[in-house]
Amino acid sequence: MNYVLVTLLSASLFLGGCAANNEKQNAGSQDESSTKTAEQSETNQNTEAAKKESTDNSIMDSPQAPDDTSLTEVGQTFEDQDGSITLKAISNYDETTTIGDIELTVSDVKAMNYSPSPDLVDFFHGYSDNETQFNYVKLRVTVKNTSDQAVNFAPVSVLETSNEKKGFEDDFYLENLYGDYAPGEEKTGQLGFVLNKTDVEKLESITVHTSDVFDEKKESLTKGKSISIPF
Repeated sequence: MNYVLVTLLSASLFLGGCAANNEKQNAGSQDESSTKTAEQSETNQNTEAAKKESTDNSIMDSPQAPDDTSLTEVGQTFEDQDGSITLKAISNYDETTTIGDIELTVSDVKAMNYSPSPDLVDFFHGYSDNETQFNYVKLRVTVKNTSDQAVNFAPVSVLETSNEKKGFEDDFYLENLYGDYAPGEEKTGQLGFVLNKTDVEKLESITVHTSDVFDEKKESLTKGKSISIPF
């Protein structure tokens, strides 16, 4: 009889211990799963934030010039690792022009005085008469190919002031906005042109001449247009 009681008591203790262990394991698994879920959520949020920051930087910042986003009133100055810029003139122009199958939006047009950082001075040697301090005009463009065929297009073939002309090869932002556009492709970026002969403080307007819209065989599909931008 005593043997039977001892056996039953041992079995009860064993089963109780197993149940307790199972509860601990289940609780541990739930905690680990919750931790992993929280970590994964945080990782996803960080990844999305990094992607947004990367996208913003690729649009707003340039390795050749400071970010001028904060300059909204004439006379304001901004400085970063690229150098120092001062806003001399600003335009409220923000319009879309259709050139055949191309939709070209021009906005955020500014004229600035620029003192590049020492490491950028040599870069501007081929653009400016005085590479340590000069004036330039910057514009933001969005180019969209609305057709189902590839086209070739330059948003600025020639930029003209009252006494100075600049060709597309004079653009120093170098954001790959000239050339081939795949069907439905859209690009947004900035263009910058050094002005060696123009008094930007008296600048009243600039004229942007686009290129023609060309097909893959470099045959003209639509003639380019001229866009007058007042300051």
